[in-house]
Amino acid sequence: MQRYIPIIALLLFFHAIAMAQAPLKPLPPDLSQDTVPAEIIVQGDDDSLQLIAKLRPLRQIAGAPSSFYTYFWELGDGTFSFSKNPVLHYKDTGTYPIRLYATNNYDDGKAPPTKPRPIKIKKAVKNSAWASNFFHGAGNIEMKINRNPKPGEDFMALIGYRNVAGDAGSGSLLLFFNEKEFGHDGFNLTEKRSYHGEDSSSLQALLAKLEAPEHDADIAYARGPNDAPAAVNNAAAKAMIQSMQSTYSSHTVLHYSNAGTASEQFLFINMHTLPEMIRDTNATVTMTAMMVPDNALLQPEVYELEMAVVASHDPNRLQLKKHRINYRFIGKRKELTYKIQFQNTGQGPAKKVAIGIAVPRQLNTQTIQLKQVSPDCMTCGSAYQSQSCIENVRTKDSVYFVFRNIYLPGLRQEGVTDPDSTKGFVTYTVSFKKKPKKLPFSSSAAIIFDKNEPIYTNRATARFKKGISPGIIAGYNFSPNSRDYTLKGALQIGASLASFAPDRPYFQIEAYAGLAEKESSETAIAPTQRDTTVNGQLYLITGRSTATTITRNSLQLVPLHFRYNINNWIGIGIGTLAEVNISTQTAIESKVYLSKGQQPTVIVNTVSKTLKGNPQWLASINAAPFADLQIGKVKTGPAIGLRYLRQISGDTPNRFFLYAIYRL
Repeated sequence: MQRYIPIIALLLFFHAIAMAQAPLKPLPPDLSQDTVPAEIIVQGDDDSLQLIAKLRPLRQIAGAPSSFYTYFWELGDGTFSFSKNPVLHYKDTGTYPIRLYATNNYDDGKAPPTKPRPIKIKKAVKNSAWASNFFHGAGNIEMKINRNPKPGEDFMALIGYRNVAGDAGSGSLLLFFNEKEFGHDGFNLTEKRSYHGEDSSSLQALLAKLEAPEHDADIAYARGPNDAPAAVNNAAAKAMIQSMQSTYSSHTVLHYSNAGTASEQFLFINMHTLPEMIRDTNATVTMTAMMVPDNALLQPEVYELEMAVVASHDPNRLQLKKHRINYRFIGKRKELTYKIQFQNTGQGPAKKVAIGIAVPRQLNTQTIQLKQVSPDCMTCGSAYQSQSCIENVRTKDSVYFVFRNIYLPGLRQEGVTDPDSTKGFVTYTVSFKKKPKKLPFSSSAAIIFDKNEPIYTNRATARFKKGISPGIIAGYNFSPNSRDYTLKGALQIGASLASFAPDRPYFQIEAYAGLAEKESSETAIAPTQRDTTVNGQLYLITGRSTATTITRNSLQLVPLHFRYNINNWIGIGIGTLAEVNISTQTAIESKVYLSKGQQPTVIVNTVSKTLKGNPQWLASINAAPFADLQIGKVKTGPAIGLRYLRQISGDTPNRFFLYAIYRL
């Protein structure tokens, strides 16, 4: 045994070397960290506190730009910050719950959950100044979100309001969400936080107030000559609210009462994106904030916010507004609206931004019209040398937008406090070449900041709504077994239901009702030339006959019918027809033909007798698989069809159905 020890030791040595040289398999990411909130650390003294967040390591998406976190801090006193490490300057002592909403850009995990972290302030900071950098327009209400909604995650809807002119110190704030056109709710409002005494209210209370403004003490002075503008503004507010109710299925209402002229106040609305929004990833959805001042002499204000539902957080996106298109009402001049959003996430400014977009073949690049751009600049054809401008170049299947001589700050650039200043966008419209096939089509874009590598966006996909196409069918059956190809029997009338003008294989259902359908047969009996007496008169029986009439009430259903339109003029299908014979009744009529003896060839009287049997309910159930061919306007409009049915049971094993159909 001892002589084998050196050999065993040598084998173990070589095995150890092989294991050391073998590449190590990467450890799977620790997905449990996705549910761990950020650790918020407070550093500094009472006069200057700074927040630091310890977050889970980022998990880079392959092929994407470098992953990074963006930050939104709710500081617990009605203020906020988008900085990575904000410095706190509280005006009052106390305990403040701080919340961090961190967004993991170009990361394949979930955003870190948010959990309030209370901090105790023992010393107030005198003459502290805080700039929100929130309002970019001249109105009294605006709204923004900290990140695009992602199914299963929360996001913060921040509503800012103010009283610029000093005459809107109180009023109502409304938020409308969950657009009805999607057919399902996309968001839940989980929490709303206010810091300036805002009270929850209701839409009914606001509408009642708008109906009877003369009873409101706050605007009693509006009587007399000012009644007319007050009534007009109230009517405008009611019309806006009714329009919002027809667009959105959800809302919330708050009332404010202490808006000063020198202050900006904010509502923090925590929204949860429901998993149902997965089907609408890359869709553009909206929320609308509305401000209705108590002063009826002031007009209501509305601010609509567009959001892209995303599968992963990416500041550079291509959006298609109204991406679900009604194919029934589409025309050659139907316009689509695209929006490319971009953000300089670097550490320095960008002077040139080039955007290249692959245009789907269904769209006509020559119809592209530039609607809105940011940074705002003129077209390069009208600009002088070195002036900020945007250039537009079109080819057959692409379009290029190039911002030249601009200054777009970097998100991680020193001194940049407003994330919106690092963003830009291009909005343009484009029309169809002609009415396209009813198939989804998509587009994507590449964005280049200065001379950096291109960043590729998501694919924005347009889909057509299915739509319902009812149809009317009428036709006749005939059987080749009897070698009788004449169209006999009752006209069959039915209805169909299918997808509207499909270009992909689709299912169709049909129903036919056969009420009081009669099937008759007659048997003649040879004359017997026998005498008989009827009502005292003598007759000669010259013949007899028996007629059998079967009356059926049936229902024919086509629950399984799979169709495909080869082109606009030819369609084929296979399926199964189920026939339920609801009731059957048989009537037998016996006739005797009488003649007088002097005229045996002339029938002068007929005696008949009819016997009806009791109806038989659910007399039979039959099925027939079939193959079908249609020619004509098979998507919408008139067409003719021929269907071969193979009866599973019955006297006629196979038959044809020749019919006409008109689809609406």
